[in-house]
Order: sequence, then C-alpha cells, then structure tokens
Amino acid sequence: MSEVVRELQALPDQDIRAMATYLASFNAPAQDPATLDSAAQQAIARAAQNQSALLGPAQRMFQSACAACHHDGDGPSVLGLNRPMALSSKLTSDRPDNLIRTILEGVRDPATREIGFMQGFGDVLSDAQIADLATYLRARYAPQAPAWTDLTSTVARVRQTIP
Repeated sequence: MSEVVRELQALPDQDIRAMATYLASFNAPAQDPATLDSAAQQAIARAAQNQSALLGPAQRMFQSACAACHHDGDGPSVLGLNRPMALSSKLTSDRPDNLIRTILEGVRDPATREIGFMQGFGDVLSDAQIADLATYLRARYAPQAPAWTDLTSTVARVRQTIP
C-alpha cells in the first residue's frame, strides 16, 4: 500500500479528489465530521474502560513492546503518527489477518514519514504469543466486536504466506 500512497503524491489534488469521489460513491453516505469525531472519541473512551479488566500476560506484552507508540493519545509521538488503537480498522475487522500480518512483519516501508516505522515481531514472538496479543488487542480496543476464534492456527496460516 505504501507504493500506492507514494505514487498518488505525484498526482494533482484534482485527480485524487476525483478518484476519492468515485470510490466513495460505492459506500453509504458519509456522516458529518462532528458526528465522526464524536464517534471516534466514544470508541476511545469505550476501549479505555476495559483496560483494567484485562490484566495478564498479553497486556504486559503490549505494555512492554507496543504501548510506547500505540497509546490512547496521551503519550509521546515516538516514530510517527500515533493513531489510537481503538480507531484501527484492523481491530474491528471480521478477520484478524491484517492485524496479524502487521504484528509479524511490522511496517517496514511506511507510505509517508508521518506514518512511521514499526518493527515486526515475527522473529521474536511465537504463534501462541501473537494469538494472545491479538486476543488482548481485540478485547481492549474493540470490545463491541465478537472475539476472534482459532487465532493460533490463523497466525500460523498468515505466517506461511510471508516470503
């Protein structure tokens, strides 16, 4: 995806707006920005309410390896954009594949400097540890979504697709 974003930067704004308008026409009508901002703040607050109920190894792993960059907006911006995890489509998706792939591979080639780099953890975490981390992230940051099932085998399947 980073290649697409970089290539789009060379296009005139008018062309990008035309493509965005065309692609947006396939979606339901957009909500007004104030409503979206309020919904985002509510998602962040809802995710924060679950934090203390999820104490355990996966939360400690997140706190030690991820939280410096992935916090609720109340910490430093270390390696680029800090987008609250509660707003991540990877965590609200029906399938955990994109989240797992990001944990395994990281973000090696960010589309822009503002997005930032993320190291991959595929070489240091087992399938079970990544499954535990994904379970924690879903419960903590997307409590409204049902839990993913059979994550250890999903991690193994996704890991096999990585060159």
